[in-house]
This record gives sequence, C-alpha cells and structure tokens, in this order.
Amino acid sequence: MLFAIPNLASSRISECKPWEVRSVAPPKTDWNRPDVEHAFYSGFEGEFPSTRIESKNNPAVALHWLVADYDGDIDQHARDSLIELSVDFRPQYICRTTSGGARLLWKLEEPFPLHNIELTRRLMRYVRKKMKLSKLLGGFETGAFENPDLYYEAGSDWIQLSDDEIPASYMMQWSIESSDGYKWNKLGLSIPMEIVARAVNRHFPGRWQGDFQIGTRVVCFWVPDADNLTTAVVRESGMQCFEGTQAFVPWSSIFGQRFVKQFKEDRIARSVEKIYHDGRDYWLRHPNKNWICVNKGDLIMYLKVDHKLRNRAMRGETASEIDYALCLIRDHQHIDCASPLVHRPDGIVQVNNHCILNISSVKMLQPADVSTAWSSSTNECSFPWLRDFFEGFFDPSEQLEYFYAWLKRWYESALNKRMEPGQAAFFAGDPNCGKTLLTNVILSRIFGGHADASSFLSGEDSFNSHLFTKAVWTVDDVVPLSNRRSHMKFSSHIKKVAANRTFSVREKYRVDQFIEWNGRIAVTCNTDPESIRILPDVDLSNRDKINLFRTAKRSSFVFPDNVVEIIVSELPFFLRWLLDWPPPEHVVGDTRFGVKTYCEDSLLEAARNSSSAYSFLEVMLKFFEGQDEDFWQGSATELLSSMLNDDDGLARIASRYSPTSVGRELSKLASQNYPLTQHRNGTKRIWTINVAAFK
Repeated sequence: MLFAIPNLASSRISECKPWEVRSVAPPKTDWNRPDVEHAFYSGFEGEFPSTRIESKNNPAVALHWLVADYDGDIDQHARDSLIELSVDFRPQYICRTTSGGARLLWKLEEPFPLHNIELTRRLMRYVRKKMKLSKLLGGFETGAFENPDLYYEAGSDWIQLSDDEIPASYMMQWSIESSDGYKWNKLGLSIPMEIVARAVNRHFPGRWQGDFQIGTRVVCFWVPDADNLTTAVVRESGMQCFEGTQAFVPWSSIFGQRFVKQFKEDRIARSVEKIYHDGRDYWLRHPNKNWICVNKGDLIMYLKVDHKLRNRAMRGETASEIDYALCLIRDHQHIDCASPLVHRPDGIVQVNNHCILNISSVKMLQPADVSTAWSSSTNECSFPWLRDFFEGFFDPSEQLEYFYAWLKRWYESALNKRMEPGQAAFFAGDPNCGKTLLTNVILSRIFGGHADASSFLSGEDSFNSHLFTKAVWTVDDVVPLSNRRSHMKFSSHIKKVAANRTFSVREKYRVDQFIEWNGRIAVTCNTDPESIRILPDVDLSNRDKINLFRTAKRSSFVFPDNVVEIIVSELPFFLRWLLDWPPPEHVVGDTRFGVKTYCEDSLLEAARNSSSAYSFLEVMLKFFEGQDEDFWQGSATELLSSMLNDDDGLARIASRYSPTSVGRELSKLASQNYPLTQHRNGTKRIWTINVAAFK
C-alpha cells in the first residue's frame, strides 16, 4: 500500500497506486499550491494513517514499500542491467521522474513496524547497503531514501519489472543488525535480565524456554496467540518487535507499571531518582524545591549523609553502593544541560533532541475557577478596573482585539507548559497613560516576573543568562541608541528574539549553552521625537515580527493609590475571561505567530522615518532634484557614483555610503512599497527608480 497527498501543502492522505495516476504533473513551482490535485506518494505509514507524516507530530510507524530515486537517465539497457544486479529482490516497478531520472519501488511482503526516527534511519541505511542500491543506477539519492517525511511526485512511464516481494524475515534480520550498538536505555528503563526472567515465568508461565539474555530472538510471549519463535528480540529496556503495531515494547507495557516501580524503589534507585548529571556537574532538588548544582564530592557527601549509602565495597564486591549510584546516574540520568525553561514542564524536557533539566522556578498566575468572569446578559464583570483600563488604553480602539488575541495565545500556551512564539510589542503614547503599568505590573504578574532587557537588546551587555529566567523582557522609555549602528543592532535583536526559539546563553564564568525561549519583548516609549526613535526598522523582514500599538490620551482616567492590589485581585478573573474569549476571525494569523501583526499607521510611519532607509531616501531625493528624466536606471554602484559626482554638495553626504550599503537601503525602501524595482542583468542587480513619483 502506498500513501499519497494531492499536493505538498496538504496533510490529507489517501491510498494510492501511482502507476494508475492519470493527472498530469504540474510545474514543480506549483507543487506547494493547496489547490493542486495530483499525487505525491510515500511508502511509509504514519502513526495517524490519514495524516501526512511529520517526524515530530506524526512519525512513521510502518514501512510498506521501498522507494529509491536516481538522477541517472533510464533506457532499456539500464533496465536490463538493474534486473541483473538485483539478484535477491528485483524491483516491482520502475518509472521516470519529472527531472528525467528514474525511480525504483520494492514491495514488502508484510508492513514492517517502525519505532522512532533514529532507528528508522538506521534501518534504511542498512537496507541501502544490503541491497546495494547505489550500484543499480547512477545518481542514487541517499538522503531521500532515508527520509520518511519525503513524498514523491507520481512520475511517468511506469513499467512493472517483477512480482518480487521482500520477505518479512529479511526485514527482521536487517532491523536487528542495523540496531546493533543502539542505546536501548533511551527507550525505557533498563532492568537486569535475571529480574526480567523471573517476571516472565511469573506472569507468562510456559511461554519462554531457555535462558533469558539480551539479544536473544524469542516469541512475543506477552501476546496470547503469538506463535512465531523469532519475532521479538530481548533488549535491556524492553522487547524489539517485528509483528503487530509496536516496534518496541518497554517492560512497563509488558509487566505493568507496578513491576517497574518496584525495581525503581530499591535502596539505590530511590536515592538517585532525582539526581542528574550533565557531564560536569550534578543537579539535585534542594528542600526548598529549587534545583541546585553540586560537584561530585558534594554529591557523595549527600548520598552518605541523607541516604545512608555505603562508600566502601562489601566483601566479595568490587564497587560500593555509592559507586553503583554514580553509575546509575551516569547511565540513566544523563542530561545535555540544565537550563531555566520558562513555563515548560518541570524536570526533564526534550528540546531539539536534547535532554534538558528544567531548573526554572517561575510560576504562572493561574486563572480563576469561575467561568462567568464577565456576564454578557447583566454586564457584570469580576475585573471592572482592568476592563476599563484596557478598553480605554488604545487609540484607535480596534487595536484592543489584536492585543487580546496576542496576549491570549501567549498566556494559553504558557499555561499549557509550552509557550508558542509571538511578536514583540511596542506601546507608544503620552506619559502617564499606563504603559509601564501594563508591562512591569500586569504582564509581569501574569507570567511570573519580568527582566529589563535594555542593555542586552541595545548591545551594551552580552551576558544575557538572567534574561532567560523570565518570560517578559521589558524596555522602558528611552534606550540609549546613540547612533545608526546601535539602532540597527537593536532592531536586529528584536527580530532575532521574535523569530528564534533557541538562543545561545552567555553567563560569566560558565560555558555558553543553548536554551529554548518563547517569551515576549514589551517595549514602552513616549511619542516625542527623541523617544520615538526607539521604534525598530520596519522593513519586510521585520514587519511581521512586531506589533506597534498606540495608546490613548487618558487625562481623566484614575489610577488609585492601591492600583497594584486591585490588579492582583482582578487578574485571575480577567485571565479566566481571556481564556474563554474567542478571537474574531480578522485577527487570527498563521501557525507561526497565531495572531496577525498590527502596526498603527502613525507609528509605522514614524518607524519608517527613523530608519536608515529613510535617511538614505532623503539623500536620494536631494540627488533627484537635479534630474531631468522621470526614471533613473542602474546598479547601486552606479547610483552611488552619480551621487559622489554631484555638483550640489551631495558628494560629502554620499561619501559615508558604500555600494553594499546603498543596495541594502534600496532593498529596504522597495520592501516598504516605495517606487523602486530591481532585476538582474547577468550577475548585476539593476534598479529602476521612478524619479517622477519621488518628485
């Protein structure tokens, strides 16, 4: 069985026989169009069969066909040669690809179960070597063959070469051989074989004969009607299986959690259950519930004093209880690093295939249990002051829905222990309207505190480890952006933080490490000419990563002396209402940020005017004053050369630019919809500028 999607943007799977596809392959540039109806197939089946395979969200769990791509052209001689070379298993089909290459398909006798992406790639690499696929035709695509996420275009000129099928026994043997050396303890708890053997005899009497040892091929003894004596292999952490729907079954699934728990609760395991090792330091829980870092000597003292483990080997033993404990930590509780992953699950978290101990102590403000925080029928509100504050905070008022949606996505994802990324937010307006109160009190209380990121974002301080302990980074009022370079660095940092999920964290006297962080930057500023300069560049690469909110003038709004106490008391009810509030359709964005970007018109224009591109625009306008033609055309170098040769005193101003910087500023202006276009003439980029439009 082969599985197909109609286009590369689709997730809808249907069964497919590509040799029977009648639709004509669209141009490759259209393969990602959602309206294309064609066939792009795979020999892999996902965990959710009706959905497209994605290694993270819907991994491959079964293999039905092998599909091999070749760049080389095919003719009758090539087909005859590959039949001769395919001694054991001839491909069932051959077809031509859209690029003019060839594709071969082998059918498996039975669907073969798969477990995870690492084991799957190991198996595919081994199959490639055993079947000598690279020798059948020229230009074998190794990466494609080993990638279960890949879907192939239906192809053309299909020819059936044989009815051969790859026997299940071969796939079993290849799977065993390909997984040699794999660290099975990553898939479950390793338990001594003598303990497992006793459990087998106790729970499944008569189902196993002989010694129970790692690597032995056995029957699936826990399956009542299983009778094939070679369809499972004993591994230290469970059973590797070749029939059924699971390719690996841990001991906990076979004998039950109670059995595993009993093993864990022996004297040594209990003493080290919450101790982790990152290759240099050990991490354990302090009585105050925070994680602390200790060296090996401190850990040994802790095990001796707090858990009464012996530091000397007993007679007849070669290692002490503490030696065993240290080995248990090393082998089963190793982590890549310990980092403060804000609003992620406590303990061990997997980030980009790295095992990270979450040492964050930041807690979310929980919503109220009452689901009627705001009654639409009676207009009774459990957070009246916050309601009035937010409803009069923005000008124009249409910004409120975008702000609510932005905050809802942020809070909801953090509450679910997996913060989703979102835009940086700028709040600009008159003094004393509540901007700082919003960021430093309201947002800070919701997300467990804030950190002043001014020095880091402006490039003054490169040590940033303290920032990643908070979900809210604030920049309040004027950041000392003394020149164009510092403003560009600030804009670049804003863009990077909004776009990235992982960051290099620097801390004094410690090794740099990578950390996942999906918090938000909240910047407040006044709208006077000096303060408004903090607004970042709004070129095409930045615009979707920032919100520019303008606040209203609030001369009559009352901020009581106990405003913080009022906010603290009302916030849980506001958050409950926010969780229940459905964002209107016009503010919902794509899956990356979830909410559409909002940039208030006057702030957007101010941001443009403070950008380096606007400064260059003024220079260019000065140059065009003396131009008679309505259009100017040439490269960035030619434009700069013309400016430097200008007789009206423009040369001194233009001398601070280079051809590279001119090209960069022209690109920014083009992205901001100024009347500029570009095309390539050979290797040179040629710009066409509508001079008349600028005049």
